[in-house]
Amino acid sequence: MTTESECVDALREAAEELGESPTKAQYEELGLIPASGTIQRVMGGWNNAKEAAGLETYASHGSRVQSKPDDVDLPDGLVWEQLTRYQRWHYKNREWNTGRTLRRRQRLRARIHKRKDDSGGCTKCPESDPACLDFHHLSSADKEMAVNKMVPYGYSKSDIEAEMEKCEILCANCHAKEHVSAPEARVMAEGAQTRVERLRQWAYEYKRTRGCQRCSETDPVCLQFHHVSEKHAGVSEMITNGEPESDIRAEVEKCVVLCANCHRKEHYERPVVTPEESDNI
Repeated sequence: MTTESECVDALREAAEELGESPTKAQYEELGLIPASGTIQRVMGGWNNAKEAAGLETYASHGSRVQSKPDDVDLPDGLVWEQLTRYQRWHYKNREWNTGRTLRRRQRLRARIHKRKDDSGGCTKCPESDPACLDFHHLSSADKEMAVNKMVPYGYSKSDIEAEMEKCEILCANCHAKEHVSAPEARVMAEGAQTRVERLRQWAYEYKRTRGCQRCSETDPVCLQFHHVSEKHAGVSEMITNGEPESDIRAEVEKCVVLCANCHRKEHYERPVVTPEESDNI
């Protein structure tokens, strides 16, 4: 049985997607659950439901601005009546909005995970663990953004789906081999000119001579430093930032060498959603 809380959450989700208080037609176009008719039945009307959700209601002659609630604080210089509908909604629902955004991101990450899980794995090797899989754009000219980065940037589900269609699935190792060009690899192997280049070459050789400690991967472009004790910073970051060589070498001593795939498996956390949310992934 649908609860009032579920109706309120669905309306707030619609407002977040639309950037305004939704009409019934707008809500229905989003395909959310519960249906608009169910919300009206449970809440005693569409406007009653929107009022319970803290959203604006509209009279037949147009929109009206409700008075600012006493518990809503605005930054200096802002006037309630001069804000847009979405801004007023945001300030009235800031705490819920933050939680809603985090839940939305988790659902999108779960959707991306499922796409990888259903893909059959890397198109260039047998790796099939979703933790290791990436979306590799077939054409850089068509690339909007890396798929995983689209989630925190607020892209919609349909935008992310469209971006995934531009890609093939590669594991992290094969993806690294695809993007690190041969000239870059030769520079690493043929000799350094600056202090940073010398330390990068040293790190490159360090990884090359050890290989992944969990599998048979030995290509240095796939190898990474994985911290097994307290981390100060990433080794590559320390080299780029010009930190003392003694500190860099000490940081490396805290690490083991893993390939990108094994490193992903070490750190990956599968997105978790509720059973109700999983039905909509």
